Amino acid sequence: MRFIAISDTHDNLKAINDLINILKEEKFDFVVHAGDVISPFSLRAFPFKEMYIAFGNNDGDREKLLEIAIERGWKIGEIVEFPMGVIYHGTNERILKMLSKKYSLVITGHTHKSYIESGILNPGEICGYLTGKRSYAIVEDEEISIIEF
Repeated sequence: MRFIAISDTHDNLKAINDLINILKEEKFDFVVHAGDVISPFSLRAFPFKEMYIAFGNNDGDREKLLEIAIERGWKIGEIVEFPMGVIYHGTNERILKMLSKKYSLVITGHTHKSYIESGILNPGEICGYLTGKRSYAIVEDEEISIIEF
């Protein structure tokens, strides 16, 4: 199984479109978004058949985000299971520790900084606003690669 992990798109449509164009060259099963899509128009930009999305702390109209996700058959919520693990936008250590006891892979966002540590992956930020770097992760079986673009 091979999937793409992203986070913190923050309505940056240029960055989202750049990512979509890059991913046209990749083969993957689904996309995991670890939160802070922000607005419904940004969520609508994603053309993927299968997506798992965690709500972020900056998401505005959650009802509309939920509606779009349901229309497209995507899963969305505060904490969302996906075939290889779970996603949660936050950084609460207690919650992350609890999730990592149950799941072999926890994907989180919020900090905009990419890292892989003890079964927890933060793919960084798509928007590039805080770190000046735009990144995502490719996860294939046990191997994780963080890609800057």
